[in-house]
Amino acid sequence: MKRLVALTLALLVLPTVALAAGGSHDETERLNRADMVLAKRAAVRKTDLFPGWRLVSSGAPEEGDFPCAFDPDLSAFVITGKHETTFSHSGGLAQIVSDVGVFRSSSDAARDFRASAKPGFMPCLRAAVVKGLGQAGLKARVTSSHMSTTPRVGAQSVSYHVVVKTSATQRVPSFRVYTDVLFFRQGRSQATLLFMSPGVKVGGQGSLARSVARRMR
Repeated sequence: MKRLVALTLALLVLPTVALAAGGSHDETERLNRADMVLAKRAAVRKTDLFPGWRLVSSGAPEEGDFPCAFDPDLSAFVITGKHETTFSHSGGLAQIVSDVGVFRSSSDAARDFRASAKPGFMPCLRAAVVKGLGQAGLKARVTSSHMSTTPRVGAQSVSYHVVVKTSATQRVPSFRVYTDVLFFRQGRSQATLLFMSPGVKVGGQGSLARSVARRMR
């Protein structure tokens, strides 16, 4: 889930930004073909979404290097499969990203979740949103943020929500940007769904997460 902070920054600036490799505290990877297929099968697909969403990318996720004080040591947990899909709407202004990881065991997935799903992730997410808008030439301030245990999805779940408001410029009026991260586990798989949209929250987040959870193993 840590790399979603860097991905948030990238999406706000340019959806195709390449991100550098993660740090030594990230999970150990021992990828195999069968679990790569499981991860791809679980990730958000176009048929999960309402008309108007466009597939931007589908493949193995890239790692991020956005600096963040929240850096739990996850190196004892082994990921054996991973896949990421990205969708855009309204000319790319709204984004949905799904990131699925399959672990070698349910125990690894559950312990990794407990180590990752912490309030310490929130300051990093807030900073990434504000910095991303800044790099896009927009000054923004956080108006609200909170961590929640809803919607309840799978065996373990948590969500993070950030709202920022931009300052008006001569060309662009002030507007709000809604960023929501849903993080959940089912079996030996974890999924992170990132929703970003200006003006209004992306709807149907809980039902989309449950569709993904039903495909997780």
